[in-house]
Amino acid sequence: MEPYGNLIIGPNGSGKTNLLEAMAYTAMGKSIRFHQDADLINTKGSFFAISAGFQTDLQLPLDIHLAYDGKRKVLKINKDVKRQLSSLFDVVKIIYCAPEDIQLVNGSPRLRRQHFDLAISQVFPAYIGTLREYLHVVEQRNKLLKSDYLAAEKRSWDLRFAKCLSTLYPFREKYLQLLNSELRGAYKDVSINTKDLKVQYVPVLREAMRLGEAELLQHLELYEPREKMWQRSLFGAHLDDYSFRMGNFGMRAFASQGQKRIAVIVMKMIQAQLIESNTRIKPIMLFDDVFAELDYDHGQKIHDLCKDSYQIFIASPKRMCGRYLAR
Repeated sequence: MEPYGNLIIGPNGSGKTNLLEAMAYTAMGKSIRFHQDADLINTKGSFFAISAGFQTDLQLPLDIHLAYDGKRKVLKINKDVKRQLSSLFDVVKIIYCAPEDIQLVNGSPRLRRQHFDLAISQVFPAYIGTLREYLHVVEQRNKLLKSDYLAAEKRSWDLRFAKCLSTLYPFREKYLQLLNSELRGAYKDVSINTKDLKVQYVPVLREAMRLGEAELLQHLELYEPREKMWQRSLFGAHLDDYSFRMGNFGMRAFASQGQKRIAVIVMKMIQAQLIESNTRIKPIMLFDDVFAELDYDHGQKIHDLCKDSYQIFIASPKRMCGRYLAR
């Protein structure tokens, strides 16, 4: 691997994306493209295994091994078996950029939630446990709403729901503050056609991030008749959305495809900076045929924003992308 970057060249369908996805898998314990583990097993096989060797900033070896046999997944870090896949978030940081990232603007709220949950977890690993507990409470509470529940039982789950939500929201709020601060700073002039970028939180319950546990409980009481009818929790972090904005306009409806592509790439570059500044771990950057979607000037600006200290992999069917590796 070269210190200033690595260029992976091959025709379409030759496996470049599979290689990058495998690399990203060793940092997250799951597919960065949201594939199910069962879909990653070769059609002629019954399991898959991935091993990767890293070197920390202290020049220490770091070996990651993951295996899945269709039923159980095993993670080993330096040969020690880890019970939680989230252990990876403490040691390896990988950022994956691909043309389909434009769906973060155009796609569903679920896709945006998945992206930002991952991004926040990379910057604040403690968020993972908070999110896991919250989603468990939502699942159990939804089961309760489908039954003839007792008032005391529902009150118990409501208390846990409010507590988890009031713990989870500050992580999301802090992350967006950091992200938007960078968008207003060093990244504000990356494109003359993409100005005043920001990401806005769009909760189902207005001002949800400002509500304490007591206020959330009051809203749960107000929502009870509707939640009982629909048999599910009708507000909370599992339903909230994020909006990409350009000034006062939503990018989904008013931005061009080119503006959307620049916005999501810039956001990934900021993610790298936030990871390093908050965890002291330098992320690895994976670019899957991204530069083919950009003109030369924008590609060069993205290149200039990549720190020399980051390990970079660029996959492309064209050798011309190698120009971005020149320092």
